[in-house]
Amino acid sequence: MFYEVRIFDAKGELKKILSPKRLSNQFWKSGEQNLIDFSDKENSPSSDGRNKKVDKDECQLEDR
Repeated sequence: MFYEVRIFDAKGELKKILSPKRLSNQFWKSGEQNLIDFSDKENSPSSDGRNKKVDKDECQLEDR
């Protein structure tokens, strides 16, 4: 759902109004290229609902 957007200039004068329909059309026209994938593929739950065990990298810091 999109809401009407009003664009003002530095003086506070209304320059443009973007309708919800226009915003929706722009969003769907741009496709998935601008969407962010928040899923964590390494820690995502398995099909049985339990988290998979993640192997951690073995590192050791040197004391100086």
